[in-house]
Amino acid sequence: MTAKRPAPIHDTEEETLPDPSLPVLHALINPSVEGVAICAEYITDKPAHVRKKGYDKDKPGEYPYSLDHTDLKTLIENCFGAYDDLKATRWIMYLPAGETVPPSSQFSSKKKPSPKEKKLPLVPIYVPVLLCSYDTFFQIWKAAHNTDNQYIPGDSFQYISILMESTVRLIQNGRFKPSSERTFAGYHALWIPALTPQEMAWVSEFSSRMPQVSRYALPRVAKDPFFPKPEARVEKFIREMMQVIIRSALAGYNLKEEKDPYFQPTENEMQFMTDLIGVTDPAKDKGFERTFSRAMQDWLTFASSGRFAPFEFCMIIKDPPQGHTEPWDFSLYVRSEAEPSLLIPAGIIWELPDHQCGLFPQGAYLKHILLAGIGLVTSSSSVLWRHLSGKNPTGGSMTLKEAATFLGSDLERAKRKGVTVLLPDWWTDTTCTPRVELHAQRRNPSHTKARIGLQELLSFDYRIAIGDESYSPDEFWTLVKEKAPFVWLGGRWIPIRPDAIQRALDSFSKQQSRAENTTGDLLRLSLKNMEDSDVPVSIHAKDDWVADLLDFFRTETYQAILVPKKFQGTLRPYQEEGFSFLCQCTRRGFGACLADDMGLGKTPQTLAWLLYLKETEKPMNPALLICPMSVVGNWEREIQRFAPSLRSWVHHGTDRCKGDDFVRHVGSYDLVLTTYHLAARDRDHLKTVSWSAIILDEAQNIKNVHANQTVAVKSLTGERRVALTGTPVENRLLELWSIMDFLNPGYLGSQSAFTNRYSRQIEQDKNSELIQELRSLIRPFLLRRMKTDKHVIDDLPEKMENRIYCTLTTEQATLYQAVVSDMAKNLDKVEGIARKGAILAAITRLKQICNHPGRVGRDKSIKAERSGKVSRLLEMIEEIASEGDSALIFSQYATFAEELAGMIEKQGDTRVFLLTGSTPRKKREQMIEEFQASSTPIIFVISLKAGGTGLNLTKATHVFHVDRWWNPAVEDQATDRTYRIGQKRNVQVHLMITAGTLEERIDLMNQEKRTLAKEVLAQSDEYLTNLSTKELLEIVSLRDSLFRGEEA
Repeated sequence: MTAKRPAPIHDTEEETLPDPSLPVLHALINPSVEGVAICAEYITDKPAHVRKKGYDKDKPGEYPYSLDHTDLKTLIENCFGAYDDLKATRWIMYLPAGETVPPSSQFSSKKKPSPKEKKLPLVPIYVPVLLCSYDTFFQIWKAAHNTDNQYIPGDSFQYISILMESTVRLIQNGRFKPSSERTFAGYHALWIPALTPQEMAWVSEFSSRMPQVSRYALPRVAKDPFFPKPEARVEKFIREMMQVIIRSALAGYNLKEEKDPYFQPTENEMQFMTDLIGVTDPAKDKGFERTFSRAMQDWLTFASSGRFAPFEFCMIIKDPPQGHTEPWDFSLYVRSEAEPSLLIPAGIIWELPDHQCGLFPQGAYLKHILLAGIGLVTSSSSVLWRHLSGKNPTGGSMTLKEAATFLGSDLERAKRKGVTVLLPDWWTDTTCTPRVELHAQRRNPSHTKARIGLQELLSFDYRIAIGDESYSPDEFWTLVKEKAPFVWLGGRWIPIRPDAIQRALDSFSKQQSRAENTTGDLLRLSLKNMEDSDVPVSIHAKDDWVADLLDFFRTETYQAILVPKKFQGTLRPYQEEGFSFLCQCTRRGFGACLADDMGLGKTPQTLAWLLYLKETEKPMNPALLICPMSVVGNWEREIQRFAPSLRSWVHHGTDRCKGDDFVRHVGSYDLVLTTYHLAARDRDHLKTVSWSAIILDEAQNIKNVHANQTVAVKSLTGERRVALTGTPVENRLLELWSIMDFLNPGYLGSQSAFTNRYSRQIEQDKNSELIQELRSLIRPFLLRRMKTDKHVIDDLPEKMENRIYCTLTTEQATLYQAVVSDMAKNLDKVEGIARKGAILAAITRLKQICNHPGRVGRDKSIKAERSGKVSRLLEMIEEIASEGDSALIFSQYATFAEELAGMIEKQGDTRVFLLTGSTPRKKREQMIEEFQASSTPIIFVISLKAGGTGLNLTKATHVFHVDRWWNPAVEDQATDRTYRIGQKRNVQVHLMITAGTLEERIDLMNQEKRTLAKEVLAQSDEYLTNLSTKELLEIVSLRDSLFRGEEA
């Protein structure tokens, strides 16, 4: 609400000739007296003597025209009724008099004193009065409206009557508020005026017209009389009468009638409220506490902890009248931050007194806010300097050019300095915000190639759209005058951003002049706003072909495609969606990445897609599937299970085909399987075939951009490209770029451009906007579902992960500390690559010591009791085997895995299998089949790199990670050898950690990496090699270690 000027309160009365037979009634007030003094006099033209014979000349005389107390009381009873609290006393009235004194009626405030009267001294004279309380006077005043003409209201009575009427009007207008004061009995609440500056000005002006009878009346005689200022008398009267009138209106109100179950008032709050309705007696009740009074007073006077509640400078701008382009009026205000709708105009603030007053805080405070705001806004805008440089400015009017300048560049500067500017509603109305519309169509409609990919050429046409209308750039700038940030269109003002629009148009022009537009450009524009453009960009199709493309880019669901009849099995609903995703992407010539969580069945989805290609593409060239050696056998089994009609062949072995024989041989098959190692080795042979599709399983194998196998794979030719991986990002975002560069070359830019825009800012600064932008860009080509999502799969049992903290033996602790001490001595002596090598060697030794002390000295006495970790592992294995369960044990060290398998075999009768990188393929397949089919417990010890991917070992219900790997994704892959579709029982994952050592820090780092979720910004051993010696020692040093069997 805006504080408005009140309607003026008039106090003019027509002067009538008094009836000399009636007494003149007076009402006198004084701030030191609680009540109103009423007196009366007779009108006469004969001045009488002030003194009677025998009176002391130094004492006041008697007013000769006064009614005595008895007659005065009779007059009041006859006119207004009987009152019991009238107190008979005498007041002193100072009147101009000589030996005689004229009647007071001759000194009316409406008459100018004669020169003779001006020369008369003020003489104290006793006047009989009846003192009544404010409550009684309120009743007398109400009765005065209905009495017969038995008296003449004197100047003072008329004055007080007008003051009463004004007080009632103030109350009707809500010009009062509660407050508190200290009395002899304690702190009590009361009502006080809350006036606007105009009302306070009226009080001041009305006080100046107080009749002389009222001005010079005192309740007692004094040697040096002090006459209170008229304003003090009036303010006291208004305050007390407000108290009386409001409490009278609240008479009979009972607080107990309020039954709000959500609010139970405290004793202080109840006392405060009962004071306000007049139930309590401030002279007797103890009141409320001092701290409550202070807190309440702070709130009531806009104060908080001794300071005023926050107010701020504010400027309101109004647009020109309809159909005109100027003037642009603006006004200055101070606004409450607690109640933003409270706006105090500058015109009112300049009139406020500096002290606390009425509705508002102190004028000095508000003026300070106003002056500071004017300083900020004028320092931000030269346009406003001319309008606000005068004394006590309240606003002004701007021309169109000035408004364009201020609302353009100056407005943002002012806002940065903290200036609040309230603009017309249309300024923030985004329904008609200008946007750039890009219309695209295929450049060569006659082109009939089905799979066009990201390099298909398009034609772009751009226009500026406002609402339902669109304009060419030239037409738009014709409408905009003075480069103003607004334009008059369609009978309304519309905000625009000329600079931003110009930058967007320049960006389009630059792009068109730099290169031809392709489908890739269209995709980037449709999935994210233009780089360095803050203008909305909308993409529209001018032909059906582009419309289909845009619909594919923007949708998050994929049109269902029937699974081929030759697929032997049933796909789950989410697998059908994955199959459709592969079909929709590759049908349009785009590479696709199926990034489902490990164990969700990427293999059957891919086989269903290959069968679909075989049905729809006749004849079809063979497809090439590249995978790790460890999963070749799994692919062969899955092909026989789900797609036996696919003719497949494994390109492997020393006698494998080469050259022309290879080309002739692969022509007889639908699918050729090979490994990443052979893809690099036989690249020249593989390049001679134009593959219908190239599929990468465990596609993270091409994460190293410069590795031979990555270069070889990307050099192959295929109509379609598909990547399968459960971990598209393991350690660096550049791994994601490498996979996407294989699928859709050039789409994410060059390696250096991707690193500069995304990798550094996401990995180092965790830039959330760029994370979202990158997700949007890859979303059409990457489909990822998680096992933990019940919407994907709801029949997978629980995976329970727990940490097994093991203690070091004394031997382990001694060796560990020796390595740390040696590291501390020698690290500062070497630099560069030598230092990194020394750190990695020391870390390896520390991790091996945590496994078993015999791993460092290479001794042959590998006994379980020498290692706290191994001892604990054997205890748990014995318990698991006794329950009839099988377990997988992973270690990153193949030699230790062999030694561990030997120790487990010595412990009991449970069968133990060992799988490392040196295990022959046939033996590997045989062990997997036997493990899965076994009805008795088997402990399968596996080296992490040899068996961490591609295996299906759902027989196990326990997984042990004996030593910790820096990359949690690798551990998760290993775990998912058993926690995958087909698992019917809960899986328990045991992370074995040697307490107080480097392993504990590795575990903490892995937990942090997992919380990064999709970003997966992991670190590796290289992270440690870049630390200072002090930082490195903090990580590897023993902390609060407990040796097995003894306290550290």
